[in-house]
Formats: sequence, structure tokens, C-alpha cells
Amino acid sequence: MVACKRVLCQICIVPIVIIFLSGQALCFSASMPTQKVSWHIEARQVSYDDNRKLYIAENDVVITGGKTRLEADYVEFSDLTKDAFAKGNVLFISGKDTITCKSMNVNLSSETGTINQGTIFIQDNNYYISGDKLRKTGEFTYDAEKGSITTCEGENPDWKITGKDIEVTLDGYGHASHAVLWAKKIPTLYSPYFLFPAKKTRQTGLLLPMAGYSDDKGFEYQQPLFLALSDNTDATLYPYYMSDRGLMLSGEYRYVLSPESKGMMMMSYLKDKTLGDDAEENEDYTISATPDRTNYDRYWFRMKLDQELWYDFNAKLDIDYVSDMDYLRTFTDGFAGFDSTDAAFEGMFGRDLDDETDYTRENSLLVTKNWSSYSLNMEALWYDNIKARQTDTDDTTLQTLPSVEFFAARQKVAEGFGLYYKMDSEFDSFYRQDTTDTKVTGRRADVHPIFYYPIKFGKSFFIEPYAGVRGTLWDTDDYTDNDGDDADTRTRGLYEMGMDLSTTLSRVFTLDTDFAEKIQHKIVPRLEYDYIPFVDQEDLPYFDAIDDISEENIITWSLTNTFTSRKTITDGNGEETKAYKELFWFKLSQGYDIRYEEDGDDADDDPWQDLTLKYELNPLKYLTSDGTIAFDPNTSHFTKIQVGGTVSDNRGDSLYMSYRYSKSYSHTWKTKITTNLVPGALNAYYFVESDLEDQKTVETGVGISINRPCWGLNLAFKDESADKSFAFMVILKGIGGFGTQ
Repeated sequence: MVACKRVLCQICIVPIVIIFLSGQALCFSASMPTQKVSWHIEARQVSYDDNRKLYIAENDVVITGGKTRLEADYVEFSDLTKDAFAKGNVLFISGKDTITCKSMNVNLSSETGTINQGTIFIQDNNYYISGDKLRKTGEFTYDAEKGSITTCEGENPDWKITGKDIEVTLDGYGHASHAVLWAKKIPTLYSPYFLFPAKKTRQTGLLLPMAGYSDDKGFEYQQPLFLALSDNTDATLYPYYMSDRGLMLSGEYRYVLSPESKGMMMMSYLKDKTLGDDAEENEDYTISATPDRTNYDRYWFRMKLDQELWYDFNAKLDIDYVSDMDYLRTFTDGFAGFDSTDAAFEGMFGRDLDDETDYTRENSLLVTKNWSSYSLNMEALWYDNIKARQTDTDDTTLQTLPSVEFFAARQKVAEGFGLYYKMDSEFDSFYRQDTTDTKVTGRRADVHPIFYYPIKFGKSFFIEPYAGVRGTLWDTDDYTDNDGDDADTRTRGLYEMGMDLSTTLSRVFTLDTDFAEKIQHKIVPRLEYDYIPFVDQEDLPYFDAIDDISEENIITWSLTNTFTSRKTITDGNGEETKAYKELFWFKLSQGYDIRYEEDGDDADDDPWQDLTLKYELNPLKYLTSDGTIAFDPNTSHFTKIQVGGTVSDNRGDSLYMSYRYSKSYSHTWKTKITTNLVPGALNAYYFVESDLEDQKTVETGVGISINRPCWGLNLAFKDESADKSFAFMVILKGIGGFGTQ
């Protein structure tokens, strides 16, 4: 900070020792030790006024002590009051901060004083505070009767804020009355009062607001308030005004006790001005599939926490409860919107939310314990069916209250044997609020061990046969099968077996070029066989996929190719390291169902399954691509295409394109162009997403950003269906930003 020294202590002046160096200019040197700091004065001429008790130093004066340094043409220092007066090319350095001025008075003990026609530079926030008369009113506080503040360098900064009665409290706030924001020499914005953060550590206070406009919500303004409750807890309040909707109140609470014990909970509430979601408006805003909204009270409670328990157990809690089906799609933006919440949860816990279009929200409590080869999971899982709750209809959603799962990772049966095994086992208790003839409740236990015997032939071939058994027990409530059997207890047993045969072929090509010294091409042909016999399961209740195990008699072939480069990199110390990079990977695979060949079932089908290609391409620094392509040989049509790629250059320009096709639900094309018009200073982007099936544009957007050393500007426009929105953000570096997302 450009403050006077924070740790200046009382100074006790000791007798002065004057040293004259023969044949050189006069120089004065003296040390004045205090309890913590010794002060050293150097100058071409020094005298002592015994009446005023003043040391008077002239010409090239330098006073040093601790991390403080004062330079000037003329300095007077009183050993009684500890006051120093300096004038002429004054430079005062305290720690990382500096003051430059024509003259200054400073008390080295109280760290207060006045600066005339000077500039204070506070390094931690890169602040420049200038004025004809500045004051340092405390260790961390400054003010100016009339002055300016900026984070830009130079006599004519890119921006500055001028005002009266400017005050800055480090690690707190700064404020100014009658503030004017200047762009160069042009006044652009006036405010009777301006408040800005000057913080280095987390403290209670207002955060920078957001403002904007959209067709759906009207004028928007959000003003967050941060509350630093303790070292490991904090909260944030998010008032959100929408002229067409009303005032939404949101709050967030967070705590971190340890990396394994932390939590975040958020609550939002809105008394919506409009009921508004009739069929016509729903169609405009792409939510026509949802029922008409009849509630004015709208809310969303969400929460995630991790907790370390006793005996190495750990717990994870996820809660997601929303008032209506349209809420998350309407309020995606903003500080407490879906996108921000989803990103915050992902960043803090590594777990995100269900999609905003998912109308069955997952709530769960999971308790786990892990050993080196085993794990135990105990979970209570509740799916909130918003549609059933909103329309007051029967809710047959399957809930798991609770489930207990025990897993054994793949491991040797015993030392000295080549036999391996793994095991999945679980007990589930299923519940439904409402049941029907087919939607029942009950309990199920399932045990599924699998044994493997890997064999290696020579140096190249690998074969691994496996066999497993599965035993399942059901205990149901009020279940009657198609034959009229209402027994509560039912069982099923089945087995499975198969084999995996593979080999690895590789060759290394020597290039000795700047691109790569060597490239390894590795090919892995693989043949897999999986068999599960047919078991009659029509008399069994159905809760999930475990209750209906399909028979299998499938041979799957695959061919995997990998190209990996090697290059030697020499660092600044001359040490060499080998750098490896996967340039290209692709896997081609297809299954053949032997059942159709044996008994001719399903004459309309064919035993050959989709021919599938998966790939990842990363040959150059500025070229990446990945995708999945599935082709049905029976109909000679593609069933799935998901490909995308980015081409960029060293300036930061890029072109991203993706194509998505699915036989059942999507056919879209998305393009995004990003360019550095002025590298590092001016960027722009444009994107468009089109629905090729309906031949319409789903979403378009354009934006531009300016990035300067001390300020930035982001402008964006998005047209999504009927909702058009404009966003802007002005960033004054060191101060913050204002605008909208």
C-alpha cells in the first residue's frame, strides 16, 4: 500500500555519528533505533537544531527503516513528536506501496499525515489515488477532499473516478460523493454516491450488482450482499428485482470444516406477478409440454453437503425441490439461477444438478465406507415428480428407501492361483406413494459374483474366459402375476459366461522431425463373447433393469487403433524429458446376435447390430475433434451421429462445429466462431444452433469483449426462441464490474 509504514514504532534518537569521507562529497549517516526499527539517514548535508529538536537533512536525502524508505530534497525530523516534513521530489515507500508528491507531513508513530499535490499507489489493488491534498488518516485509511482514483497508469489514464470526499479503507470499502466516471478526458457517468470494494480478504459487504433486460422478465436488477459469518462459514443474499415478475429473494449458506466436510444450501422465493404460463405463452418460450402453471408462489430449495463420519464412513446429501415444472427453465440466469447454482455445486462438490428440463428431481442421502478391495454403500433415494405434484395426480414414481450395496473389486481368489473374482450385491427396499396393478412396492436382494481366468499365450495373445451366477429374491406387497399367483416371495437364478480374446500389434516409426521423433502405431483386435440363457421372468415384479435380465448370445468384434508421438523436450537447465501425446484414437466395433441365426426370432430384425465408430483426433495443437457414429447395416441408415471439432490458431481465433443426429430425437447443427480482432485486447464471437429436422433456428448469439490492462467490457446478445436478451459487463480492474451476465 502507498501507505506510510504499518509497523512503524516509537523512535528513540541516539547520538549522531558524522562520517566524512576524504576526497568525496559530504555525506551524513545516522541510525536511530526504536524498539523494533532502526532508522538510518543519509544526505549530503545534515544539521541539528537543538532548540526545535529537529534533524535537518538536505540534498539527496534517504531515510530507511524496516520496509520503509523516504527520499526527498529536504527533510525535517523531530525526535520529540516523531513528525517528519519532506519536500521536493518526495518518494515514500512503505512495504509494496508508494507515495509521490511535492511535499508531505507524516507522523512515523501514528502513521498519519497529509500529502500535497501527490499520488498514493496501493499495490495490492493497483489503486492510484491522486489529489491536491490527500490525507493518511490511519494505518489502512486514506481520504481526499477532492481527488481521483484509478487502476490505470499514466498521467492520462484510460478511466478514472473523480469526486469529493473520497475515502478508502483497505480490506474494506471506498466511497466518493458526486462521483464522475471518466473515459480518458470524457465524462461518461455521474453518481451522487459511489461505493466500491477495496478488499484483500473476505468481509461482509455489498458485492457488485447486475442489471439487464429480457422480454420474459422486463428490467432486471440484482444486488448481492455477502456475509462473512466466520472463518469457515459465510452467506450471501441475492435480492433480484424483475419489473414484469416481481422481487425474488434468494439466500445461500456455505461452510467448510475440512476438505471432506462441507456444505452449501440455497433457497429462492418469488411471488410472481403473473400466472402467465398459458398454452400460447408456453409455446413461445418452448415450455409448451408442461401443464399450465396455476401457482403464484414459486420457490426452489437446493442443497448439497459432504460429511466425514466416524470409523472412516462418509456421507453425501443432495436435495433439489422446486415449486413447478417451468421454474428452472424460466430462471436459468443470474446469481441464484440454475446455471450459476449448477456450476457452484459442480465446483465445490464435483456433483451437478439434474438438467433444468428434467421434471423428476433426484434427492439422496448416501453413506459409504471403502476398504482396499471392498466398498459399502447405503443410500436413501427419493425422486420428486414435479408433474404429479403440480397436477395433483397419482405419483407412482419408484423410490428406494433404502438400498444397501456391497462390492468386491476384481481381485485374486487366493495367492498362487490365477483365478480372479469380483462381486456385486445389494438389498433394496422400494416404495411408491401410489400403486397400481403393475406398479407395486417391495424388497429385493441380489447377489452377483463373476470369476475370471486370464491366460496369456506367448508374447502377443491374451484370452480371458469368465463365468458368473446371479441369485435374486423378492418380497412384494400385494403383487399378483399374470397367472393369478399372489405369492409375496419369489426367486430367480441364472448364470452367464463368456470370453475375451485379444492381441496387441505395434510398430514404431522414426521421424526425427520437429513434429515428433517417433510415432507408435498400436492395433488391438478383440473378440468378445457373452452368453446369458433365457429365463422366464414374466411372473416377477419389475422395479428396474435387474428384474428383467435379457438373454444374450452375442459375439462382438472390435478393432482399436492408437497413434502416439514421442518428442524430447529440453528445459532451461539443459535437462531432457520425453513428452508423449496421443495423436489419434479410434475404435470400430460391431455385434452379432447368434439367437437370430439359431431360431429365426424377430424376422424383421437382423443378427448384425450397429457398426459403431468412436474416435478422438488431436494431431496438432490447434486441431481437435471427437465423435461417435453408428450405422445400421440392415437398413443402410445411420442411427447416431455425434461429431464435433475445433480449429484454432496461435492468436486465439477458433471455429467450432458440431453435428448431432439421433434416429429417435435430435438433428441439430451448431457453429461458433471466436476471433481475436486485436490479440489480447479485442475478442468477438458468434454462434448459431439450428434444428435441421424442423428447419428452424434454435438459438443465436453474438458477443464482443474488450480487455485492457486496467478495464474491460463485455457485450452479448442472445436470441433463444421468443426470449431475446442483452447483457453487458463493464469491468474496472481493481474495483470490480457492473452489468449483467
